[in-house]
Amino acid sequence: MMRTTMNQARCSCASVKRSGGILLVALLFPLAAFAQVSVTATVDRPRIGFGESLSFTITVQGSQSTPSPAIPKVDGLVFAGPAVNTSMSIVNGVMSQSVGLAYQVTPTRTGEFVIPAIEVKLGDNAYRTEPIKIVVEKGAPQTDLSQKVAVRIQTASQQVYLGQTASLNVLVFARADVPLKGFAGFNHEADGLGYKYDPNVKSGTHVEGGVSYNVFIIEGVISPTRTGKLNFGPCVVKGQLAAERRSRSGDLFERFFGRVEVSEVPFTMDAVPIEVLPLPGEGRPADFSGAVGEWKLDVTAKPGDVNVGDPITLTIKVSGNGNIDLVPAPKLTGLDEFKTYDPTTKTTKNELNSAGERVIQQVLVPKSAGVKRLPDVRLSYFDPVAKQYKTAAHPPLQVNVKPGAGGQAAIVSGGGRVRPEEKLGHDIVYVKGAPGPIALVFPPVAFWLFNATPVVALLGALAWKRRVDRLRGDIAYARRSRAARNARKQLVAASDCQQVQHALQAYLGDRLNIPASGITASVAGERGLPGAVREIFEACDAARFAGASADVASLKQQVEQVIDELENADR
Repeated sequence: MMRTTMNQARCSCASVKRSGGILLVALLFPLAAFAQVSVTATVDRPRIGFGESLSFTITVQGSQSTPSPAIPKVDGLVFAGPAVNTSMSIVNGVMSQSVGLAYQVTPTRTGEFVIPAIEVKLGDNAYRTEPIKIVVEKGAPQTDLSQKVAVRIQTASQQVYLGQTASLNVLVFARADVPLKGFAGFNHEADGLGYKYDPNVKSGTHVEGGVSYNVFIIEGVISPTRTGKLNFGPCVVKGQLAAERRSRSGDLFERFFGRVEVSEVPFTMDAVPIEVLPLPGEGRPADFSGAVGEWKLDVTAKPGDVNVGDPITLTIKVSGNGNIDLVPAPKLTGLDEFKTYDPTTKTTKNELNSAGERVIQQVLVPKSAGVKRLPDVRLSYFDPVAKQYKTAAHPPLQVNVKPGAGGQAAIVSGGGRVRPEEKLGHDIVYVKGAPGPIALVFPPVAFWLFNATPVVALLGALAWKRRVDRLRGDIAYARRSRAARNARKQLVAASDCQQVQHALQAYLGDRLNIPASGITASVAGERGLPGAVREIFEACDAARFAGASADVASLKQQVEQVIDELENADR
């Protein structure tokens, strides 16, 4: 008898727990809808060392929507991400969900920075975060590896001229016993120096003081954009160190082959001063236009034997060491005897823009038979190695210009060569005086229809292909296009409130391009959807969780009306 009573009590308790669970869920749903929405921004550390990264997180509390804020550009900071995470909490009987967007922020220089206030839109409401100040300092002191690894720069001189392209390599010296396997990053400061580097690290060996070092070289160049005493650095090179992990399991296989762990260790270098000098005013040619480097000219002209009105192509090639982007087209003098056209230019340069070539082609048309030579070609530049201005010049090329047809000087008009008079119907291609018998085959209307049909077919095919390509490449457009059709199919097969609600969620998910499972009455309110959507969700939730009665046919009709209303709004 006692056993029977205990079993009954357990059944009664289980029933109470199930009822309480249903009641709790029914109560939490409306409470969640009224949870207060807030948006905050935080960082995991307000002060970091140069070469490190911090985490910047935007948290939306009290909403299930995932925002897409526009992260502003902050000079000196690089944002990567975001990584999205969601969580749920119950505080004082109120259930709320939060969405976090985590960004990795990496500084490109030291100093103080401010991440400004960021606007986050949720439905019809807009929220703003508070500005956050962060400080980036020089890297933390190195470990005892600082005695074995050193970072230095290699440059021909720490004194360069404005616009000069000079090599500046960053060298990492690691003692032979340091297991440095590679590099994971390179951060540097070089404001005003126009620094560029090759990400492919080269390696070699070096012996200093009887100690053998492995040398890793990051090749780069500077091309200063302003004068004064500028700094290259500080720099941080993240090295990858390999260390053998000891096996504690006693496994013979692990002890024989071993295991290697790789860790990242930053190696730092203090700032190095670079003095940038202005270009000297003494000895500057009148036609100097900013070219700095070591340049040479190569000039050719074809053809050299022409008639008056025939074009001559003058090809000028400038090549050498320096920033080719600063080299203008060479000056041409004595163009009065020629008709000229705009030149064409082709520029090639290496990856670091420390050497290049520019080819200019100039079309010249002689106006008379008295022309004997082409114009002079000159280029004035500043040689930073010789520390003086120089002029590259090519002597004028000789040409032979003969008179036009009939021994008379031809008249050049419009830049084209004068041709002899053509007799109608006697040239290779001539203008016909009559349309010929083909015009009698097709009447005018049939002729135009015959010619228009391929055009119409082509336009239709292009429109169809464009739609297919968009459906394949634009997921949001594809989901929106099929939203109503798929939802109506689900409504036809729906037999209870849960299936009706799933059909509505699927439609809204496809229409808004968001996960359908996360759409609730509160999300519908935030998205500015019609009030009927919220009513349908509440009726379905009451029927599913509180046992309220619901007319499935009426709910299906309401969903149909919502779909029609939203689809008609797009037209």
